[in-house]
Amino acid sequence: MSSSFSKYVLVLCFLGLGSCYLLKPKVQYYVEGSDEWSVELNNEHYTSFGDSLYLRKAADGTFKSFYQHFSTGVCFDNQCRPLDIILHWSISGRYLGFEMPKGEFLSKTDHDPFDRKEYLQLNEILSDDDLPFKDIQYHELMNQPESSTESVDAISGATSERIKDIVVKNAAYTTYILWKLVYGESQKFIEQYAEKHLNTSNLMTVLNSQDRDQIFWGLTHMKDTLSFSIPVKNRLISLIQSDDYYLSYNAVHAIPKNYLSDSGFLETLFSSYLNTSDASTKNVMLRKLKAAPRLSENLLAKSRQNLPTMAPQEISNLLKLYEKHLVKDSASVGAIRSLMKHHNPYVVNLAKGFLKRYDRSSDQTQIN
Repeated sequence: MSSSFSKYVLVLCFLGLGSCYLLKPKVQYYVEGSDEWSVELNNEHYTSFGDSLYLRKAADGTFKSFYQHFSTGVCFDNQCRPLDIILHWSISGRYLGFEMPKGEFLSKTDHDPFDRKEYLQLNEILSDDDLPFKDIQYHELMNQPESSTESVDAISGATSERIKDIVVKNAAYTTYILWKLVYGESQKFIEQYAEKHLNTSNLMTVLNSQDRDQIFWGLTHMKDTLSFSIPVKNRLISLIQSDDYYLSYNAVHAIPKNYLSDSGFLETLFSSYLNTSDASTKNVMLRKLKAAPRLSENLLAKSRQNLPTMAPQEISNLLKLYEKHLVKDSASVGAIRSLMKHHNPYVVNLAKGFLKRYDRSSDQTQIN
């Protein structure tokens, strides 16, 4: 075989390997339920905060997400390998995923590239904000020889028992550094910025998320100062009526004060009260109904209609609601009088107590 032919074969092999490498799909991993995104998307507006941190915005100015490009190093055994990666956060600071520039990839201590299973594991690890990495120093990632006098970057050995189950195998340093970047200063800045610039449009983006924790963030940051918004009100109602008791409970807690002056909203809230079986949610619903300026006639009519079939505790709660709002109309009082024939002695006593206070109040009104 001639030398020229051998060189030709080598060139072909090299080009073949290079082509395979270049044809590899771009490394991109997202948390489940998040919209797909990329820094290469068009028709978007960006706000830069310096240090390669950007806010993606829709054409109308609504916040979409944040991303930051990191070029750093992963150091161990006196060697450092470059780490070129883009991290993404939601507008409330929740981790959304990562991507890498075309041709970049993550590798382990033995220089083998991550496979798909390891990327998925890493993405899952980065999604957990409650890992003990926050309390672990860089030099604690590996078991250290008792007599070691080497520098931190020179220390090698087995992964520490404390973290071996929460890192990608043979990639403890990379896992640790990326987690620290996800939950570091950039995330804190994003959370503060989002809270300061929260408006109805941005709130809707958060409340429409598929991420339960993201929705919770939005509910806990609803403010009475936000302008009344029909879309926000409708979304809040859907969350109140959710089968997820956690979201339902927190959605009721989040009801702004100005919504309590909306008779239609209160009627929907009372219907939700009747339909939910969660005691904690019922209690907070009752507190909101008590805090309302007034109860509409439609709400009172619906309450009278359901009074005979209510559970004893619900009847007790409704009578307290009536007392709070000084309900004394003849139709409501008549419905309560009918409870005197109820089969449950507890309910009969509740009705007696209410009517006694009502009669006393009526007598006092006549005297005055």
